[in-house]
Amino acid sequence: MPANLSPLRVALLQYGIEWCKPEANFARIRSLLPAPGSVDVLLLPEAYATGFATPQAREVAAHSVAAVDFLKALAAELQCAVGASVFSPHASGKVANRFYWVEPDGTTTTADKRHLFAVAGEHRDFERGTEAVVVIWRGWRLRLAVCFDLRFPVWLRNTLDADGTPAYDGLLVVANWPEAREAAWTTLLAARAMENQCYVAGVNRVGTDGFGVDHSGASRIIGPWGDILAESAPHQPVVLRAEWDPIHLAAVRKRFPFLADQDPFAVLGLPPEATGVPPSSQP
Repeated sequence: MPANLSPLRVALLQYGIEWCKPEANFARIRSLLPAPGSVDVLLLPEAYATGFATPQAREVAAHSVAAVDFLKALAAELQCAVGASVFSPHASGKVANRFYWVEPDGTTTTADKRHLFAVAGEHRDFERGTEAVVVIWRGWRLRLAVCFDLRFPVWLRNTLDADGTPAYDGLLVVANWPEAREAAWTTLLAARAMENQCYVAGVNRVGTDGFGVDHSGASRIIGPWGDILAESAPHQPVVLRAEWDPIHLAAVRKRFPFLADQDPFAVLGLPPEATGVPPSSQP
């Protein structure tokens, strides 16, 4: 990573999402926002404007423009990058659970959720993502992921390029993760940080969704040792913050260069450029 890289100020906005009520959620978010210029990255939960409303997925997707425009307005207003997922129309005719990464000048990058949560019927109406997406923001390389993707370490593997540089420095996860499986959520966030030698930010919602499922939040920001830098109180709307230190990250990777010892792999059915795995790492 660049020697002159500045710390990255990361904020997570945890709140209760009103079911299929974007305007109510926009108002709730505005009541919790950090001050303009005080953070570099602001993350909102999965399906931030509507909740995980899979039965209404196509209807929600048809009105996704307003949700994306709101993210653009926040990024411009706060002068930071904003990330969240939105149900959006897919070229296949299905729906994408799409992570939108929006920068203050309106530059937008997207990453579609790859692993579809069949328990909630997501596989019926949604198209799975096929690309591992890394954005570069203020010198930091950031991998984008949505909820259920967190359970799949091969998909989120941090690989090395030809000169030994890791593919990413931080993993950003937006989620609607139920309270009943909170232990999995918090354990997997820490595991992804340790195995990939990176910072991790995982933002979750609170409250009861339209299925009657409870969410406790448990949003966390985690360091490359798996150490908790910030964690939310359960069931409470909150803005969670932490700074990511590039010097600390570089020191961890230099002292314990574990990434160089990982097994080569390929995600079947996808070309190397889609997974971020350099051709030299292919078996």
